[in-house]
Amino acid sequence: MKPVSTCYMCDAPKTSKEHAPPECLFPEEKDFGQDLRRNLITVPSCDAHNSKKSEDDEYLRAVILFTAVRASRVAEHQFLGKMLRGVRRSPGKYSALFTDQGTVSNGALRAMRIDRPRFDNCIQHLARAVFFHHHQSKWIQPIMVISPDFYSTIEDDQVVEHQPTVDTVKISQAYLQSEPVRGENPSVFKYRFRYSPAEESLAFAAQFYDFFDIYSYSSRSMSDARPKAQ
Repeated sequence: MKPVSTCYMCDAPKTSKEHAPPECLFPEEKDFGQDLRRNLITVPSCDAHNSKKSEDDEYLRAVILFTAVRASRVAEHQFLGKMLRGVRRSPGKYSALFTDQGTVSNGALRAMRIDRPRFDNCIQHLARAVFFHHHQSKWIQPIMVISPDFYSTIEDDQVVEHQPTVDTVKISQAYLQSEPVRGENPSVFKYRFRYSPAEESLAFAAQFYDFFDIYSYSSRSMSDARPKAQ
């Protein structure tokens, strides 16, 4: 097979390799005492879709770790280590990542508003990278992103699930259940992936730190349904 000479996201020449998901989610062996960076997925990338999106990579890590910090030893290590060191160095930078919505559950939890378009864009990059990794071609259709770990509103001091998201997650789980769970370092990242050439569709589900779940879906019909330019 002829080596790909352009970026997995665009037609710019490749200048480096992008990790999928970003390497910053994986602890370093010298700090954690375990090699969780072995055989990471990499894809050819240009600077714009690798080094120049490092702040978006940190944003993705922050959202996931704030949700999953109590879920596993790995998540706790990344939060207390890399994450808090970054907060101490640049407190203003990290405080700008979220909008505080106050406490819920009698003060036991804190609700934060995130930048969903920015987060979804990070996951779309990841889904496209995984597709490229498996098929050595680029997926260019729009990608829908949902997560059961995000809530839509707060009522009577309790978070309220977004019912359409709950329903879509159940459908996605059923659709992907026959696919193998992949990922060399599952305590950080594992995923299921299904591509249908006949339907021109792909489905992607990932779990971070044994806790935080995301689901993505894309198809030719989604692109066809977009308004045409006049």
